[in-house]
Amino acid sequence: MSEIITSTKEIPDAPFYVTCTDEFMSVWRVGHAKGLINRLILPCESHGEACIVEANARGRTDQKNVRICTKKPRLRSSGYLYQIMDRDKAKPWYTKRTWEGESTNGR
Repeated sequence: MSEIITSTKEIPDAPFYVTCTDEFMSVWRVGHAKGLINRLILPCESHGEACIVEANARGRTDQKNVRICTKKPRLRSSGYLYQIMDRDKAKPWYTKRTWEGESTNGR
């Protein structure tokens, strides 16, 4: 569903990106995210698509610090695990109203 990255060079070019902290994996503290803050990066082809992805992320109780960016997100050198999720591997994130109403966080 996602690909772990270690460099901004691995982030695909896109006009928009949605980023968020995956609290479930960050708190779970096992596997690749053990001891790290797990940040998801979702490239988007349009502002409309970014708004759909943002709304879905905000609709999930396990996603925090949800943001839309127009530049590639910078990666911190330590303390974080970064994952790319794209529309081919994570279709529900890009589908309108997938997780609407599951959470009231964010706004």
